[in-house]
This record gives sequence, C-alpha cells and structure tokens, in this order.
Amino acid sequence: MAVKFVDVSYRNIFEKVNFEITKGQIVSVVGKNGSGKTTVFELIYGQDLKFDGKINLGKNILDKNRKQKQLKEIRKDIFYLRQDYCNQLFNINILEDINYYVGIPKEEKLEELLKGFGLDNSVLKKHYSELSYGELKKILLILVLLSDKKILLLDDVTSDLDLKGKKTLIKKLKQLKREGKIIVLSSCDADFLLEASDVVLYIDDNKLAVKNDKYNFFKNKNILNKCSMEMPKILEFKDIVLKRKKIKLLYRDNINDLIKDIYRNAK
Repeated sequence: MAVKFVDVSYRNIFEKVNFEITKGQIVSVVGKNGSGKTTVFELIYGQDLKFDGKINLGKNILDKNRKQKQLKEIRKDIFYLRQDYCNQLFNINILEDINYYVGIPKEEKLEELLKGFGLDNSVLKKHYSELSYGELKKILLILVLLSDKKILLLDDVTSDLDLKGKKTLIKKLKQLKREGKIIVLSSCDADFLLEASDVVLYIDDNKLAVKNDKYNFFKNKNILNKCSMEMPKILEFKDIVLKRKKIKLLYRDNINDLIKDIYRNAK
C-alpha cells in the first residue's frame, strides 16, 4: 500500500504535484494558511475528483474519470479526521459512536486509550453534545486508533488537544507506523510534528516539496514564519547548549534523549 500523486493539478492550488507516501510512514503536511494543506487530505479521500493527473491508493486509482459510487469501496481503507471534527459523531452516546465506526472494541484496549487521554468510562454514556471540544477530539482520536484502516488522514490533529493527549497520540501513532499504517497529519504545533513525523510535505506557491530532513526543515525560521509556526523548543535548546557550552549534540525528537546526550557529553 502506498499513496502516490502523479502530475496532480487542482484549480489554482496545485500544479503538477508528484510525491509518494509509503507504508509505515508518518508524514506532516506543512504550509501557510490557505496554501492547500486540507486540500491534500480531501484529494486523498476523493472529496473532489475534478483534478488533472491521478492519485494511486495501492491498487486503486483516483482521477476525474472515477465515479462517485466507486469511492465507497476505496474509502474502506481510509479514516479521515477532518478539521470540522465536531460533525463526525451523531449517535445516542459515545459508546454507540465507537461501535458504529469500529465495531465492539476490546475492553482492555478501550480502557487503555481512555486512560492515556485522561478520560474515564463515564464519558462513554454521554452524548457528544455534552463533551468539551477537548474531550470530543480525544474520543475521535480514540476512534482513529481503534480502527483497522490502512490510511489515516488527521487534519489539524492537535487542535483542542492538551499535552497529555499529544504525548499519548505520538506514542500510539508510532505503534501504528510499526504495523505498516500510512499516516498523514497536519498541525500548527511544530514540536508535535517534529517528534511525530518522519517526513515533511511542504506546500509553497502551488508546489509541494518532500523534505526528508525534518530537523533542518524545522530549523528554518523563514519557512516557519511563513507558516505562522515557532521553532520546536528541543531544537532551540540544542542551539543554546552549543552556543553556551560548546557541546555538539545529535538531533533528537524526544527531550529525554537530548538530556541524556547532554549528561554524557558533560561527563
């Protein structure tokens, strides 16, 4: 399974875009507001088929000749968590919503995820309208993590999510990556993207460039300013240590690993 864009042009947003996302990869989509980040998700999902070129989803192909009725079969492999996620729940209570999307989950796994996101079992008896935005986002992320879909599309994934939720999500996404899932996500939180993802897809001026070196990408202040993002704190800290203590360190995603490196070098 892979997601491959071949000469994709769409309205005035993309022109001749080519890239490939392979199995077992977490990819961040980054760009300034209005650059087309959400469009990437919608095109993969087949939201609008009026584009030139083609999109390969494993053995399936999306193009302007694809009929809408054929999309249902293709989407069986995809879970799309949208920016307007509040509209994705509709049943009597949260447990029924979970059963609708993913079937009846294993009790131990569901309890583990609820605990990881700081929720308790009482939330399962509530209607979505009774939840805060943060609770609602966590429930939908639990649906994503419980699903057996091969492609996970998570647009604006950290909105309304607290620090505990972000840490749990990173841990679980990396587990799914090892299982061979394709995960595409966007966020305004550069710290989260640096730790979670393998590769960055950067959208700029109707073009999309694959950035395999995520560390150098997130050190580029000009690009980050353009995208209204701040440099990840772990990269700022690394630079401060180099300037003040003259200690050269490896790039790290996790702050605990960086602290261990500093301790080893200080000795």
